[in-house]
Formats: sequence, structure tokens, C-alpha cells
Amino acid sequence: MAIDRGPWNALVDDDGSNLVGTIWNKDAIKTVLLDPIDGLTAGMVAPEYGAFNLHDASGAALGVLGTAVFAKIGRLVAIQGQPAYPATASGLSAKVGGFPWANGSLRPSGFYLGYGPSNVWHFGLNAVEVLILAPGTMAARTNAEMSGSNNVIIGFYVTD
Repeated sequence: MAIDRGPWNALVDDDGSNLVGTIWNKDAIKTVLLDPIDGLTAGMVAPEYGAFNLHDASGAALGVLGTAVFAKIGRLVAIQGQPAYPATASGLSAKVGGFPWANGSLRPSGFYLGYGPSNVWHFGLNAVEVLILAPGTMAARTNAEMSGSNNVIIGFYVTD
């Protein structure tokens, strides 16, 4: 967003008569107000919005599990999606991939959901996929355990 200098340019310094101009001394407020404000607005990041497909990342070739949307502001990514698992007997660990940015390298993160089967959706470091864990034991769920389930995931994570 461009900085609007219209109000600044409209200020007129007082000529000393107290009859002309504004009470603001433009030179005095420039470093006190404008420079810090300009620094803040220059560092602001416009949010990005979009959608992406959630797909099976377990290796069981289950295909697209649904769609999700994201909002990204700086390094913070918010996601919301609804992966639906097809009927399957695959014993591979359930993983969902397709996230538009990798989780950061500083720490793993996860989402906890109670809609559908309760699960912990766990991001590893630098990952673009989540491993689905059982909340009580933190053991990896299998695709067979997720078979036929309709899930909602809502969460935040930080990228590098």
C-alpha cells in the first residue's frame, strides 16, 4: 500500500503570527510521528488467501481427500479443510499432504480436532504433510482406522 502524503502536504507551518497555518510544526513532527509510522506500514505484509487439495501422503494411493483454504500473513499460516477418507484396509500410517508451505524448522506443530474421530494432526519439522495421531496414545493412526471418516482440520502453523 502506498503511503498517502496528502494530509502531510496540506499542513502549513505557522508564520509566527499565530494567524496563518496549523499548530503543527512539520519539521518537528516528521521524525516523531511520520518516520515511525512509515516504518511500521512499510513492514506490513498483505495477507495471501487461497485453496489447495488435501491428498493422501501415506503411499497408499488414496488420492485427493478434499480441499482446504488458507490465509497467510507473513510467516503465519491458518488453514481449514475437510479431508474425507475413502473405505480402505491400508495398514500404512495415515498422512495428509498438499499444504502450500512447509512447517518451519524451529519446532513441530500440530492441530487437535474433536469433530469426526478425535485426532492430533502433527506437522514434523520442514514438513508439508501431517501425520494423524491418536490423542490418548499419540500413536500413528492407520489408513484403515481413518477409513470412511469425514474430518475437519483447523489450525495454524509458522513457516520459515
